[in-house]
Amino acid sequence: MEFPSKKKNYAQKYRKEWESHDEFKSWLKPLPGDDTKAFCTYCKAELLAKLVDLRRHAETKKHKQKMQVISGNQILQFKPDSEKISNLKSRKAEGMLALYITEHSSVSCIEHLTDLVKLAFPDSKATDDLKMHRTKCTEVIKNVLAPHFTEELIKDIGQQKYSLIIDESTDISTSKQLGIVIRYFSRKLKKVVSSFLALEQLETSDAVGIVKALLSCLQKYGLNKNKMIGLGTDNASVMTGINNGVYKILKNDIPNLILIRCTCHSLQLAVSHASEHTLPRNIEFLIRETYNWFAHSTKRKNEYHEIYETINCGEAPLKILQVCDTRWLSIEPAVQRILAQWKELTLHFGLMRDRCYTADLLYSIYKDESSYLYLLFLKSVLNDVQIALKSFESESANPLKLLNVLITLLRSVCNRILLPNAAITDKDFLNIDIDRHLNPVPYMGYLFESEQGKTSLTADTILVIKRRCIEFNVKLAKEIQQRLPTNYNVLESMSKLDPEIILRQGKDNSISELAKELGYTASDIDKILNQWHNICFVQWKNTNDVIKFWVEADDYRNAAGINDFAELVDLAISSLSLPQSNAGIERIFSVMNIVKNKLRNKMAGPLLNAIIFIRNRLKVTDAKCYNYELPSDVIAAIGKNTKYTFKNQPQATTFASTSTSSAVVSASVNYDDVMEDITFDNLEF
Repeated sequence: MEFPSKKKNYAQKYRKEWESHDEFKSWLKPLPGDDTKAFCTYCKAELLAKLVDLRRHAETKKHKQKMQVISGNQILQFKPDSEKISNLKSRKAEGMLALYITEHSSVSCIEHLTDLVKLAFPDSKATDDLKMHRTKCTEVIKNVLAPHFTEELIKDIGQQKYSLIIDESTDISTSKQLGIVIRYFSRKLKKVVSSFLALEQLETSDAVGIVKALLSCLQKYGLNKNKMIGLGTDNASVMTGINNGVYKILKNDIPNLILIRCTCHSLQLAVSHASEHTLPRNIEFLIRETYNWFAHSTKRKNEYHEIYETINCGEAPLKILQVCDTRWLSIEPAVQRILAQWKELTLHFGLMRDRCYTADLLYSIYKDESSYLYLLFLKSVLNDVQIALKSFESESANPLKLLNVLITLLRSVCNRILLPNAAITDKDFLNIDIDRHLNPVPYMGYLFESEQGKTSLTADTILVIKRRCIEFNVKLAKEIQQRLPTNYNVLESMSKLDPEIILRQGKDNSISELAKELGYTASDIDKILNQWHNICFVQWKNTNDVIKFWVEADDYRNAAGINDFAELVDLAISSLSLPQSNAGIERIFSVMNIVKNKLRNKMAGPLLNAIIFIRNRLKVTDAKCYNYELPSDVIAAIGKNTKYTFKNQPQATTFASTSTSSAVVSASVNYDDVMEDITFDNLEF
C-alpha cells in the first residue's frame, strides 16, 4: 500500500512593497542574510515574513509602547546647503532662540518657547521648519555658537600681547574652578577689553595645579604663552608666593611677565587690618546686627517704617545694607545708611528694648554718642577709599593714572595725621616714615570736628576717641604703603604714555625702562625712542582721551601707507593691556553662580563654559541676542548633525572654522533604544 507523500510547506519570502504600507512603513525592514524573515526597528525583534505575523506583532503591547515613545520624538531631518530660503530662515530663528536662552534663561525654557513662537506667528515662513528643543538647544550652544564666538575672540587677539587675570572659586557642586579672563587691546572694537576665556576645573589647588590648568587652557585656545606680559591676581600666597607661587613658576618660562596684585583686594585688607585693633568692636557689631535685625522680620520692618514715616512726614526709609565679606568695602554704604537714619533707629530700638536683649544692646550703643563720632570718622575716611576703589573697578577708567589715584588716596589719609611739611612731593608719601612725622594736633575731618562740639561727651572721652581714630589712620596709612604694588615703577612709566605728557617737546628717554620691562629688544627700543621724540610733531585730534588717542595713532599712515609710530603704538597698547584689578574675574564668578545654581547644580563644564563665554562676548561687543548677526556658515551649521554630540562623543579641544557636510543627515533624540542605530561621524568644530 502506497502512502501519499507529505505536502511541502510554502516558505513566504520578504516583500519590499510591504514597507510602503501605512501600517508597516515606519518600522519594517528586511533581515540581512535571511529573506524569510523581517526585522522591527522599534522592538529590535526578528519576525517571520508573513502578513499575519507582522500584523499580530503590530498589535502587541510592547510594539505599541515603542511606537508611542518614538512618535513623540520624531527624527529631525536637516537638508543640505541647497535648502530653501524658508529653511534658512528657520535655522536663523533657531540660532536666535538659542542666543536668547543663553543670555537670559535656562535651557529647559526652550521646550515651551519654540511651540509658543510657532503658535504666535503661524503665517511666518521662519516657523515652518522650526524644531528646537532642549537637547538640540544644548548642543547648538556648546558646539555651534560657543566655537563661533571663540573663533571671533582668537581672531580679535591675533598675535599681539595680552594679560591674564586669574582667580579660584568653588561652584555650587563644590568643584574647584580656575577662572581665566584675558585682557587685550581690540582693534575691532577700538578699546581695551577684558574677556572671559575659560573656567578650568582644578585637579589640585596648589600652584602646580593652577599653572598646569592655565597652560592647558592657553594651548587649547592656541595662544602663545610668551605673548603674555601681565598676570593679575589677588594677594593669596598660592598666587604671589616668592618661592613656589603661580607667578614665580610662570616667571621661569616668561622672564618679562609682570605681576599686578589686585589693588581692590589690597585696599579691602588694609581697611580690615587697620580696624582690627584700633576701633571699638561694638562699631562692627552695630553695623552687622542692625542689618540682621530687619533682614528676616517683616513685622520689625513695618514697625520701623511707621516710626520713620511719622517723623519724616510720610517719607519711606532707605533699606539698611549688609556688610558682605566678599564685596570690597561694602561697609562704607552701610555706614552711610545708618548715619542717615541715626535718630529714627535710636528711637526704634528704644521702643523694642524690652522685647529682646539684642535690641536692648543695640539701643545702648546707639544712645552712646561716641559710637556716632566713630561712624562719622569712618564715613569720611572710607569715602576717600571708596572713590579710589571705583577708579580701579571701572572698566572705563584711565589705566595710565592708576598710580596717581593710589598716591591721592595715600595723601588724603596721611594729611589727617602728618605734619604739613612732612612730604615735599606726592611720591614722598609712598615711603615716608609715618611715626616720625605725626602731627600733635591732627585734623580728623570736617564731619568729626563739627559734630564733636555738639555732643555731651567730656573732653577726656573725646580725647580717647581721637586717639583711637589716629591709631586707625596710622595703621591704615602703613597698610596702604605696605600693599602698594612692588613694581609701581612700571605704573609710573605707564603714566608717561598719557597724551598730556607724550605730546610735550624735550622729553627724556625714561620710556625705554617700560619697553625693557615688557621685553622689547634693543633695536625695537631704539625705534620706540625715535618715535617717542617725533610723535609730538604730528597734529592729533583725540588728545583728551587716552584710548582714542592711541587708536588714532594706530590708524595713522604716512604718504607711503606706513605707520611711522608702529613700535610705539605697540608698546602703548601692550601697556594698556596690563590688568588693574581682579574686578573682571569677580564679575565672571557672579555670572557662574547665576548660571549654575541650586536648580542646575549638575550642569557640566562644557555647557557652563559655553553659556558664560557667549554671555560675556555679547556684553563685550555691546550686542544683544536679538540684534546679533550670525554668519551664514554658523546658521548652516545649526542644521547639520555633524555638530551634535548627543551620546558619548568627545569634546573638542581646538576651535577651527565651522565646516559641515552637504549630505542629508538626521539627528534624533537621546533615548538609548532609539540612538543605538544612529552614529555621528566627522565631529569637528
